[in-house]
Amino acid sequence: MGGDPEQEYFADGLAEDIITRLSRLRWLFVSARNSLFTYKGKAVDLKQVGRELGVRYVLDGSVRRSGHRLRISAQVSDTSTGVQVWAERYDVELSEFFALQDQIAESVIATIEPRLYTAEQQRFQSRSPTNLDAWGFVMKAMPYVWTWSSATEIEIAQGFLKQATDLDPDYPRANSLLAWAHAARVLSGWANAVDILPTSRALAQRAIQGDPEDPWTHLAAGFVHMISRGFDSAVRELNEAIELNPSFAFAHSILGSTYGYGGMPAEGLDHLEIAGRLSPRDHTYAANFSILGLCHFMAGRYADAVECECRAVELRPHFGSAWRTYAAAAGMAGEMDIAVHALSQAKRLQPSLSLRWVDKFHPIVHEKHRALYVEGLRIAGLR
Repeated sequence: MGGDPEQEYFADGLAEDIITRLSRLRWLFVSARNSLFTYKGKAVDLKQVGRELGVRYVLDGSVRRSGHRLRISAQVSDTSTGVQVWAERYDVELSEFFALQDQIAESVIATIEPRLYTAEQQRFQSRSPTNLDAWGFVMKAMPYVWTWSSATEIEIAQGFLKQATDLDPDYPRANSLLAWAHAARVLSGWANAVDILPTSRALAQRAIQGDPEDPWTHLAAGFVHMISRGFDSAVRELNEAIELNPSFAFAHSILGSTYGYGGMPAEGLDHLEIAGRLSPRDHTYAANFSILGLCHFMAGRYADAVECECRAVELRPHFGSAWRTYAAAAGMAGEMDIAVHALSQAKRLQPSLSLRWVDKFHPIVHEKHRALYVEGLRIAGLR
């Protein structure tokens, strides 16, 4: 904006980078650059763009120079309604633009992906299940996959995902999310790990075989390995997910969790910092606080862990694994009132919780670290 050819160059370069990165999201159809640039500099009707390009959403934006600073705006709109579903603004120094161009593009992509999932979920919620295809059933499952709130919600997700795999048994996204849901039940203490994890691993492997280039398949496999205390395999799969999509904030979060459970809290904190930078308003914000608390616990910073887990359960009151770590950290920090309360909430959400369960099934990899976690829960009153 403003007629400066140099700004036009910046805008074109940023648009090219975003197009390239969006194209790496395998579930998303992205119109080609040559088609997109025909609209450049024109006042266009979003519904017309949607019809002409065959797309449901449009990302548009602008670059404006003000002295030595650039103001970059971006917004995503639904072409069927014209309603804006996401918007953001970035202010950077002119001299920093090229160094920050990748970071800006990563931030846009990391924020757009979950917003588009949310928009698609809302679109499918109003449709009868008899009118859904496999993708629709996956979209209906998504809100229940990430809640970690109750066994019932995970079961709802599994029901939708099973309908998706009934329609398409080799659908990688459905198989990967079904693997995730099974493993999440184990992590929450709602299912027997011995019975469930082999099924979960088989589903994750089937998803990867169906589409080894989909980062979500590797995310699910990494999560399953993490729950199984398979540290090296989890790190390998999660790094593969990030290699396939460098803007995958959620993969960085789960990798941070894996390093935390593996007794490498510094590395875990590094990946949480990346996840927060990529997607500062992510739907997994509560989980990130809980992972942060886990990393502090593993580093022996129990008071910091208490603070982080407190924030996690404030954001998501039915977050069982956060209440567990909250109780253990408070026990080790000598905060008995907090420890007793947190343990009561953890046991309410996981009636099977016991010191034996933690020792046998909790994802903490090394016995010496698991013993500290057990001791914190014992101090809190767990038997």
